[in-house]
Amino acid sequence: MITQAEQYLETEYPSGKYKIYDVLYDNMGNFDQFEYAAKVRNLANGEEFLVYYNDQSKQMEDSLKYADEFYER
Repeated sequence: MITQAEQYLETEYPSGKYKIYDVLYDNMGNFDQFEYAAKVRNLANGEEFLVYYNDQSKQMEDSLKYADEFYER
């Protein structure tokens, strides 16, 4: 997951400074989109978000870009 997240961040946010600080495992089924997600912190402003492989759309995504879908429940 970390390697995939690093590649995603390099492609989607090439000028940003980010730190992957943990991996989330959704063992309770709280998220429909993924089972594992990288926890990421924007070093410029401290904003935290998730980067994950969306099992439904079959692509890498993040909780910032897809916030409307991500928090819709």
